[in-house]
Amino acid sequence: MIYIDNINVILDASECEKEINYINFNINEKYNDFNYALKIDFMNDFKYSVKCIKKLIYFQKNNIVFSTPYKGYNLKYIISNYNNDILLALKALSISDIKERYIFLYDSLFNALDIMWKKNNPCKFCDNICSASIHHKTSHIENGCCYSFEYSKKPFKFIENISVCKYLNQDKQCSTQNLSCKFFVCKYLKEKHIFSINPNSFLLFNCFF
Repeated sequence: MIYIDNINVILDASECEKEINYINFNINEKYNDFNYALKIDFMNDFKYSVKCIKKLIYFQKNNIVFSTPYKGYNLKYIISNYNNDILLALKALSISDIKERYIFLYDSLFNALDIMWKKNNPCKFCDNICSASIHHKTSHIENGCCYSFEYSKKPFKFIENISVCKYLNQDKQCSTQNLSCKFFVCKYLKEKHIFSINPNSFLLFNCFF
């Protein structure tokens, strides 16, 4: 049993008991409000999983609720061939407060990106100099791409007031969780096919943003 919150739970299909009331999910089916759990096979397929989650978002917007009593909880979904991103998406759907939901989604995406950057370590900083700087592909020697700027209103000048990002700590770690920075990959890394990020390859981004 997988806990969504203090009230709602999910069940792995391998643990599903015969007496549980559920209906099998069909992505092309039209549903009304049922007092049954929804059984979904995500088929280990990214595109299909995105379609499933988007359909669940549609159900929620139209007040179509799937749930059945189970051991003192509300059993909402019985699922198979899923991954952690799908569990995060289902948990996000259970958060009724929209602001709290997007804080949860933002933090979940940031953590996933943070793990990806740390695992691949594409910038390969050495003495505070990144691989792009070493190959003279940046306008700055130190601190990689951690700079802020303002768009210029002056003719023939695009940007001005360039300075080291105020969120860069003395230990050269970012002091804020900035999702746009985590999605950014410099031109050097992409052109050399060293590292790239496609936001749409993230299920949470694809479904909710």
